[in-house]
Amino acid sequence: MFLPSRFFVFLLVLFIGACATPEYQQARSQCEGEGLNLYPVVQQPQIFRRSRVVEVPDGSTICETQSIQNKEKRTELSSVRSVCRPGTKPVTEYYDETVMVDVNRGARDAHVDQCAGKLCLQRYGNMKCKV
Repeated sequence: MFLPSRFFVFLLVLFIGACATPEYQQARSQCEGEGLNLYPVVQQPQIFRRSRVVEVPDGSTICETQSIQNKEKRTELSSVRSVCRPGTKPVTEYYDETVMVDVNRGARDAHVDQCAGKLCLQRYGNMKCKV
């Protein structure tokens, strides 16, 4: 399942990658294999507290009155109908959600970034691979 938190991480990586030079991206891709060997993907379930807004009855009643015209044009009779429904209010509801998380991702990303920075420093004299 593609969760909102994973979507956010994907967008963040995409945004950061868009700012990097092609040379930095190449250095980073060279370091990813080593990072995966040192810090393999380890998926573990973790529980996250989430919230959502739900509508709950508030004890009030909302009624609407509707006039219904007679379809025959000869008479001007009409009827009135009231439709009532319970009133509601928005309430924040909290719940726990179990999400599979790669527990080595942070360490792996830090290692890959450090490795790429070292390669850039060796090749271009700076840690961003700016030419």
